[in-house]
Amino acid sequence: MTTRSTGAKRVTDQPREMTSSSEPERGSFYRSDIDGLRAIAVLPVMLFHAGLFFPGGFVGVDVFFVISGYLITKIIEGELASHRFSVLVFYQRRIRRIFPALFVMFATSTLIALRVLPPMELERFGKSLFASSCFYSNLLFYRWSGYFAPGAEFTPLLHTWTLSVEEQYYMCWPILLWLLSAPAAFKWRVPALLSLFLGGLALSAHWVNTAPNAAFYLLPSRAWELSLGALISFPEVSRMLARLPRVAASAFSIIGIIMLAFAIFGYDKTTPFPGVAALLPSIGAGVIIVAGEGGPSIGGRLLSIRPLVWTGLISYSLYLWHWPILVFSALILNRKPSILERGGMIALTFLVAWASWKFIESPFRSGRIDKSRSRLWVMGGLASSSIFCVVGLCFFLSSGMPWRGPNVDGFLKQVNAEYQSFQASDCLARGASLPSIQGCLLGAPTLEFQYGLVLWGDSYAAQLAPALNEVGRRLGVTIRETAKAGCGPILGVRFLPVAEMWLECPQFNDAALHAILTNPKARVVILAARWDSYLDGTFSLTTDGRRHSARESRELFIRKMRELLTVLVDSGRQVILVGNVPLPPSDLIDCITRATFRGLDAKRCAMNSSRSSLETAFSDRPLAETESLVNQALSDMVSPIQSGIQITYPYERLCPGGVCMIFSGSQLLYMDNSHLSNFGARLLETDLEKSLKIALLAVDGD
Repeated sequence: MTTRSTGAKRVTDQPREMTSSSEPERGSFYRSDIDGLRAIAVLPVMLFHAGLFFPGGFVGVDVFFVISGYLITKIIEGELASHRFSVLVFYQRRIRRIFPALFVMFATSTLIALRVLPPMELERFGKSLFASSCFYSNLLFYRWSGYFAPGAEFTPLLHTWTLSVEEQYYMCWPILLWLLSAPAAFKWRVPALLSLFLGGLALSAHWVNTAPNAAFYLLPSRAWELSLGALISFPEVSRMLARLPRVAASAFSIIGIIMLAFAIFGYDKTTPFPGVAALLPSIGAGVIIVAGEGGPSIGGRLLSIRPLVWTGLISYSLYLWHWPILVFSALILNRKPSILERGGMIALTFLVAWASWKFIESPFRSGRIDKSRSRLWVMGGLASSSIFCVVGLCFFLSSGMPWRGPNVDGFLKQVNAEYQSFQASDCLARGASLPSIQGCLLGAPTLEFQYGLVLWGDSYAAQLAPALNEVGRRLGVTIRETAKAGCGPILGVRFLPVAEMWLECPQFNDAALHAILTNPKARVVILAARWDSYLDGTFSLTTDGRRHSARESRELFIRKMRELLTVLVDSGRQVILVGNVPLPPSDLIDCITRATFRGLDAKRCAMNSSRSSLETAFSDRPLAETESLVNQALSDMVSPIQSGIQITYPYERLCPGGVCMIFSGSQLLYMDNSHLSNFGARLLETDLEKSLKIALLAVDGD
């Protein structure tokens, strides 16, 4: 049996499993402080995903990577030193550790998905099941979207990207260690691993500013965290660390805990990550592990308290089950669960994880490793994995098995056709340059491609094009559409978190302003964007790359917008500011589809600004509060300028009596989870026409 300790190493005959998602390695040590560290990693991840505290809880994944690299490398190194290492045995242990609980989770998720998901969502689930079973889901989710993008919270297998990263790493790592153990290469072991660590960190720091989705999901920008754990496990490094005085080791352990706490509570979704920011939790985890190399430390004793050790022991099952439980709960309820409901889901996760650890993990990982049966274990593991690959492929190839319930294809095809047409528009810029004038003129036809009005903003400005096209025709004016997805009309700022979509915003907005100021005929400018995202913490604005507080970011936003308005008004232009469009639940179209497929009332997918239980996509802020926040900010921008600016409020038209509509009769007002459909946009014609008439009269008066 395993001998417990308070952070110190003990010789045992059957050591406990000690990794986050690592196999049940046999070795000669057990450290309860590492189990405690695993608890410190998994709890913030779970609560972050549940929206319960821990704004930087996602860094727990990085802690897991460091632990995994340390423990697995330490075991392999011990076996290499005693000439007992076998690649097949390594993969047998990996399979026995990873596959049983994972496949039970896959099976359970598949049965629930068959019962509750409409065809399009089951088709997406099938793709993710296939990718997760083949351990390349990180590549799939990289192609799909960013981690914090809308829709991520309704992907039941999203969390498997971390397992894919680890498995891709461990496809090569044991062989590389074996090669480096050769006498001719032995002296290059530490330099080689140090190079891998520094090179991966440099790539991650580069990608986080140029390809942030790749930086988050892909192995090359994550391998350095696993390599950091591996580096401190090398005997030549480990022996040196073990000689640290206990006072120094205890100080290091406390420093490591403080570093983790700072990342968990100080980071949030606007933090550029991983990159250099990931150093803090990764080094913090490494320092804690280092502190325990020579025996117990103060931090080690703190991490070795029984509740943390117990949580650490079941941490793999906690991680496996928490995300599907949270996601399927929301899918079954067909709404975002309340705080109490999410708390209940976390409690349920602990119960399910304990059962998974007790009855699935432990039986498979215990017992003697039979080297002669390793090939059989590997073949069996691959065969089991292939079963779920086939199931996922069937879901995908059958288009989500639409015969399982009512036909929702007609509704989805209509909505998707409009959405795809909107996204593919040549007038919604993809690069830093402005769209060509040809084809991006609204309103009255013109042969000379001249225009007197400009619509400028992000995709929430572009959604107004159908309404402005009709208004322009009636008033006999031409409007140029100047829009770029994700880029509000804010000069001289960058948006955090960094994403490919927003990288070229500064250049685009500079070009847009230049085009307006150099065209004397362009006398009216309509500015529209999703203003709430710059006010509620969804984005953090920066001018120098430094991450600002939410308050500082809001102040910067208002200051920069005031500067832009001043420039436009001083140049003799009239400005119309269009306020926020009401934002429905983040899965509106899927919510309606699920309701129709399951025979529920689709109108329950609507939102009511007077009810705090119905919330926006990424915030617990009720719609009425969002409206108030945006309206106050728009007022603050305009108040010092006095004249030349109007504000029009879509809420007043789309939320009569405080009740926001998603349907008008049988017509849907939205084409996705936030953009108005052509029909919805045209409901704003009256207000836009009134504002344009006032602006044109003012221009003519000048």
